[in-house]
Amino acid sequence: MGTKSLIVLVCLVAWASPAFAATLEGCVYCDTNNNGVLDCDDKPLPGVFFLITGSYSFCDSELTDSCGCYHQGLPDKDACYKMVIDMSTLPPGSVVLDPPGGVFEFCISYKQCYVKRNWLIDCPEPEKACWLTGGGVKFSSITGTKMAEHGPDHNFGGNVFPSCDPDPGDGGNWNHISHDNRLHFQGKVITRVECGNVEGIEPGSESPVTPHNFIEFSGIGTLKGIKGNKADYGTVRFFARCEDRNEPGSRGAKDGIDVDRYFLHVFDSDGNTLLLVDMDGNPATVDPITITGGNLQIHISSCDDPPDFAR
Repeated sequence: MGTKSLIVLVCLVAWASPAFAATLEGCVYCDTNNNGVLDCDDKPLPGVFFLITGSYSFCDSELTDSCGCYHQGLPDKDACYKMVIDMSTLPPGSVVLDPPGGVFEFCISYKQCYVKRNWLIDCPEPEKACWLTGGGVKFSSITGTKMAEHGPDHNFGGNVFPSCDPDPGDGGNWNHISHDNRLHFQGKVITRVECGNVEGIEPGSESPVTPHNFIEFSGIGTLKGIKGNKADYGTVRFFARCEDRNEPGSRGAKDGIDVDRYFLHVFDSDGNTLLLVDMDGNPATVDPITITGGNLQIHISSCDDPPDFAR
């Protein structure tokens, strides 16, 4: 397994007393070649969330970065810990191969103050027949109120899995500007994509014809201030939903069942909301707003000739 060995426990320096600074770190990998062994062919998996608990009421969380790795400092005390992976941040249908069950338990002391734990995940092939473009290469104004008459509150745009291979751009690139909050969100790494149909309306979408009319995607990105706002939230998590209800998306209407809809929730590693685009202000209910301009288009695979889905 070479440099990708799953677990290493050593002491970095020779300590004369139990006072030390302990470190837990490692990376998460998809078992790309399906051999059950961590090797150089396996692909790092960003945006994976962990909960770490331990002695002395220790509780913290970690999120893998764009390289699929994490780094956690631990208190300078002899203690034992439990690290649990959040399965909802893995690709749908994933199974944790190592450590089994997605739980890692370990202890530290002055003799053993550095722990490296790599994780190996059986990741199913992503749904390549489901991807999104929103507003082309330009931002499109969206709003849920009449304030749009005085200019948009929000602008969004980007793509999700823009080709038959979801790897380019780490799964896509999604941008959102909140003018009122003077914030710019950029979803740089998209790790999960799922498609389906909205209840209560005709299934599928038109131009192009697909069997789906909504797409949900999530991952990690950045959130920074603009227009004089100096805020920088660093690495953040996000969940988005786009509903392709019409061609074009708004077709001259301000509201209604046949207008494309959009939802975005940006939050930190502790689940605190940093930016929300939603009808009722509750991210748990996922109530997308109707757009007032632009277009949300769901696509199927660009690798092969698309099947002729009946509507």
